[in-house]
Amino acid sequence: MAAILELRGVSKRFGGVQALDDVSFSVEEGHIHGLVGENGAGKSTLIKILDGVYTKDKGEVIFQGKPWAPTSPAEAHQAGIAVVHQEIPLCPNLTVAQNVFLGHPICKPGGRVDLPAMEARTTELLERIGQTGLDPRRLVGELSVAEQQLTCIVQALSRECRLLILDEPTAALTPGEVETLFQVLRTLQREGTTIIFVSHILSEVMELTDAVTVLRNGRHVATRPTSELTTADVVRMMVGEIAVDERAASNRAPQSEVILDVRHLGQATTGLKDISFQLHRQEILGLAGIQGAGRTELAQCLFGVHPATEGEIRLKGQPVRITSPRQAIELGIGYLTEDRRNLGLFWEMDVEDNLISVIIDRITGALGRIDRQAARERGEQAVQALNIRAAGLDQGIRYLSGGNQQKVLLSRWLNAEPSVLILDEPTRGIDVGSKAEIRRLIRRLVAQGLSVILISSDLDELLALADRVLVMTRKRVVGTLTAEEATRERVLALATSK
Repeated sequence: MAAILELRGVSKRFGGVQALDDVSFSVEEGHIHGLVGENGAGKSTLIKILDGVYTKDKGEVIFQGKPWAPTSPAEAHQAGIAVVHQEIPLCPNLTVAQNVFLGHPICKPGGRVDLPAMEARTTELLERIGQTGLDPRRLVGELSVAEQQLTCIVQALSRECRLLILDEPTAALTPGEVETLFQVLRTLQREGTTIIFVSHILSEVMELTDAVTVLRNGRHVATRPTSELTTADVVRMMVGEIAVDERAASNRAPQSEVILDVRHLGQATTGLKDISFQLHRQEILGLAGIQGAGRTELAQCLFGVHPATEGEIRLKGQPVRITSPRQAIELGIGYLTEDRRNLGLFWEMDVEDNLISVIIDRITGALGRIDRQAARERGEQAVQALNIRAAGLDQGIRYLSGGNQQKVLLSRWLNAEPSVLILDEPTRGIDVGSKAEIRRLIRRLVAQGLSVILISSDLDELLALADRVLVMTRKRVVGTLTAEEATRERVLALATSK
């Protein structure tokens, strides 16, 4: 089968960072083609070149047999290329149908928008991919992440998409939602749509794709049929070596000093009820549960985002009432949010200002001026300690890869020197190599005296790191397992219990 897309020697540089360096590979028409690599490998840059967001510095792109150099996403849409980004760009106050036809509405004679016609056409497109349960009249703001992604896919179909690019589409989906998405993609493939599937979840890449392209440090490593590869082969090509995660060491005594004691905690707004547990010094306490179990709500309650309305919190033996994030920080509690873009990073600031944002008061002089020398020293230490890949501390945070953005967030909290650090999905959307780095860092910090509450939907990660696992369902704690007791089967049995 002929190639629908060819890249020939494509390069792109941003300041001192070579994002893509002489990348060449092809995508066969009608295939589902996996694109993998560590964060910073160049995947996002490549996608944005195909989508017209960036222009390449060198090389050539051939799409459907013709040279391709779009200057805007609109031009890409007209040519039949659509991208579904990890950060879903929909309008929450518009309906599904209105979002599907945003920018190219169906109009009546005279130019007025024909909403019933758009709703009818959206229904037809949903039926085409077997998703008749989504009402085109619903507001997008009321939809789940999975339903919003389906809306984006239908939006692409409404433009007669020939090449569909999905960037980390399963990062926030449940296993059932992932399977539904895969069914949709296979349906589109049977109809002739070519799909580029970008994911850090290699098991999904191996299950779904026909071929895989691996990028590393902006260079093309290999493009191979998926049937010729194992997951270990792909990992080796991505990181240059096999990344091995060992089970958490069992020599951290759970009988050590209790640093955080939570008793019968409740929160009326979020529905938390009767939460009790203890966190010991130098312990990693894992929080497990299916989506909606209340893990993030508990983290935000402890951090003062949604203050507790009942129960008691004791920190280092003393009763405390945490009413705001500022107070939590002053007490020595840090919280790395699961939503790094909207709730974690200051998107318009540079790397340095993001790193110092929680310790500004410590490096501000009597006249209210930030000590820039101190800020620079803190930033340089953080970049070196966590191997943050950036052109410089003055580079905009938005231009870093997702993995490096996550490292900046983690460094920010380490600057604050907390005694308790809550990590909410710290490796979500992170490549294999960066995951291993962050896991090693968590272990090292715990060995140095930090206590960690770890929330992760990656059960293997939770079992590998946690000394104990607290299992939640329906905003309640339903069980606590030691590292020796915790298995996938036991955790899942508790997490799905009534």
